[in-house]
Parts: sequence; C-alpha cells; structure tokens
Amino acid sequence: IMFTGSAQHSSINFGQYDMYSYVPNATSGMRLPPPAEKGKADSATLIQALPDKKTAAIVISMIYLLSQYSKDEHYLGDFPSERFSEAKAQDCIARFRKALCDLDADIVERNKPLDVPYVYLRPSRVTNSITI
Repeated sequence: IMFTGSAQHSSINFGQYDMYSYVPNATSGMRLPPPAEKGKADSATLIQALPDKKTAAIVISMIYLLSQYSKDEHYLGDFPSERFSEAKAQDCIARFRKALCDLDADIVERNKPLDVPYVYLRPSRVTNSITI
C-alpha cells in the first residue's frame, strides 16, 4: 500500500504530461481504435484518428493539471515530527532521510550523461501519498 500510494503513483502520475502532451500518445482523445495488425496503419489513418483541436486541448490541459505537484505536497521522509517524539524514532527518521538524500544524489549522478533524465523516482520528487 505504501509503495502504491507513493513511489508507484509518483512515477506514473507526474510523467503523464511528458508522455501525453504529444497528441498521438494521448489515446483518450483518439477518434479511431488502434490498428489491429502491424504495418497496416499509414499517415492517412493516423490523421483520421487524431482528435480535433478542441478535444486535444482539453485532454492535454487535463493531463497537465493532473501531473503537477501541488504547492503543499509532502515528499518521502517529510512528515510531522511531533508524531514521532521518541529519541529512537527520531534517530530512525534521521537515518531514513539521510538514505533518501544519498539515493537522490546517486540518481542525479546517474542522470548526468542522459539527454532526457529520468526524474520521477528521485526521492525528492516522490510524494508521501496521493493528493488530488
């Protein structure tokens, strides 16, 4: 449950706009079903399948809104400290936050040579839970 509400949701949700702002990838607005056989689609079929401008704008706008971080978002390791006031709990929280920072730095380093870095599972960008 924790993985689904945090890492899985963040990795899928916040990348939607990057993927679906290219209209042919946004299947929710397409006017024809996908081809049933490989190699049977051509440019004319693709043009016929594309949504009209209004539908495309609505779909892209909705995807953009849904894939934005909210201003009051809480990320992994970010929770009220008054809920965990015991010294042992505070120590665990500190170690957890350090591990998250180290992992985030590792991901940033691995992304350096990439033309398009994968950022959706950086701990600094994974939300604690789903917020709508």
